[in-house]
Amino acid sequence: MMEKMRTTIENISVKPGQRLLMTSDVHGHLDHLVQLLKKMEYDGNDILVIVGDLIDKGPESLRTVQYVMDLCRRHPVYVSMGNVDIARVQKIYDDSPGAEERLVEYLQWMEQYWKGSMCQEMLEDLGVSVRQVTMEKAPEYMRMIREQFREELDFLSSRPTILTAGRFLFVHGGVPTDDLDALEGTEAYPLLKNDAFWEQGYHFDHYTVVTGHWPVWIYRSDREDGSPLLDRGRNIFCIDGGCGLKRAGQLNGLILSDCFADNPDISWTSYDKFPLYTALETREGAPARVHINYYDSEVELLEEQKETEKEVEEVTGEEIKERIEERTKREVKGETKGEIKGGTKGEVKVGIEEEGRGEPGGEIRQVRRRGSGEIIEVPSEWIRRWSDGKLHCENYCDTVLPVEAGDRLSLIYRVGKRSYVKKQGQAGWYDGSLEPVPISLHMVQGAPVGGNWRRERELAVYGLLGRLGIAFKRIDHFEANTMEMCKAIDGMLDAVICKNLFLRNQQKTKFYLLMMPGNKKFKTKELSRQINSSRLSFGEAVYMEKFLHITPGSVSVMGLMNDTENQVQLLVDRDVLGGEWFGCHPCMNTSSIRMRLSDLLEKFLPAVHHEPLFVELCGED
Repeated sequence: MMEKMRTTIENISVKPGQRLLMTSDVHGHLDHLVQLLKKMEYDGNDILVIVGDLIDKGPESLRTVQYVMDLCRRHPVYVSMGNVDIARVQKIYDDSPGAEERLVEYLQWMEQYWKGSMCQEMLEDLGVSVRQVTMEKAPEYMRMIREQFREELDFLSSRPTILTAGRFLFVHGGVPTDDLDALEGTEAYPLLKNDAFWEQGYHFDHYTVVTGHWPVWIYRSDREDGSPLLDRGRNIFCIDGGCGLKRAGQLNGLILSDCFADNPDISWTSYDKFPLYTALETREGAPARVHINYYDSEVELLEEQKETEKEVEEVTGEEIKERIEERTKREVKGETKGEIKGGTKGEVKVGIEEEGRGEPGGEIRQVRRRGSGEIIEVPSEWIRRWSDGKLHCENYCDTVLPVEAGDRLSLIYRVGKRSYVKKQGQAGWYDGSLEPVPISLHMVQGAPVGGNWRRERELAVYGLLGRLGIAFKRIDHFEANTMEMCKAIDGMLDAVICKNLFLRNQQKTKFYLLMMPGNKKFKTKELSRQINSSRLSFGEAVYMEKFLHITPGSVSVMGLMNDTENQVQLLVDRDVLGGEWFGCHPCMNTSSIRMRLSDLLEKFLPAVHHEPLFVELCGED
């Protein structure tokens, strides 16, 4: 299938002086993309280019595609094809002999190694788990995916191989020439998966070639550094920050002032989910003594530690054999697990001992490098068993970072009093004291001005509330998928915050949105008795999207504005009615709003033609 795919080229119409923003290799990290666009102050006059690989290896591939499709409908957003994107689409459409077995193996491998995939997310939206996909059932499930998600699959498969804008050429992997006439119509896949492109010695005259695909960490032999590699001498920019792939990875964003200029102003920023800390002590740096990359990553635990080998995670799967370079690309597990400490109103301090990615229980292990026999010390979490049955160490560098008191550092790993941190994209050790940087939240009045990164469904909520004369305040924040962020938001809103459950009956003929206090347990039987609907269960995400235009994690009563045919019955626990103020998401969990409860009941619900059915839940069997 891949050998039949031909190179296509699309030119982006750009005005001199117009800002051009670029990123690549989002890999299903939706919140990274949203927060990066906020940091770049993406607005209506900008052009956004995403250089391939929107999906897989991250937690929200399907939502990422849907989000980008939404942006493309409203703004000048351009996405080039990535090798992972097209490979996954082709797998879904594969009807060749043995496709069922390959699909089952692929789903199981992705779940084990990457904790999911776009295909798995599509199945889950349809109410199907990976364990239900057998070789016998695979064709039917693939037919369901093709029908339900045709727009998303068409979007991914129709991306151009190459984009050009002014003096810049964007391609996911790399090109052997910047002569567009020589490239058009050639086999596309080698341009999408072009490993180690920067090391191949190319020099370009007509365009500056901007690529993703190969994390920049791999190119640097003297340090672990995820900042963009901007080779102006050869006109090659490599911008893949290893988002979700490298342990210290980040999503990079380049900002170009004028893509027609011979020497344009270029700045960059990045986003990751690591907690920020302020260094309290100055430390001198020291160069690396140890640097491990995937070219020479095989190790063995020393004899006295071999009994611990059974604890090392095993990774298997057919695809891992085909792409051995991906063995070092591992999703950083866990989200923020810290307990909120101190802070003033609008600020949250997360303690270093509790921070999830700080990994306070970290250990250092002695290993012997197979290639050189050198004995070195590495963090235990970096050691993994590959499908070859051997132990390998992920990319690691023991640089000691030069740090000035007051520097902002991202905490990656913690071992005793030593911290493995990142400063301006470079990772290394720091043994000084750290103080958590407060998470600042600001509540503002009314709808936002600008903000092209927002989804259309969120803006529609603000528009409706404005037309109804409902005053509200708003908080923009990180994706509210941790208890800490939820607590911080709840504290600032100082309002009734509900647990929102999307439910259905067994026949999938009746659907409900239940609003109940967050501290109550949901008991199906208790609710079923009151609404005369037996065998209630959670509704599939496809119905949530169809009726309410919302997705899991963003469930909100505001979604009822989209249920124009009244397919969803609103259920309200009477205990919700006890406060003056009400808080919820505006159909996106990167913002929260606060309004009077009376405005919700007396203005919003009548306007969207949904009369609530009140229930009384005790949370008891």
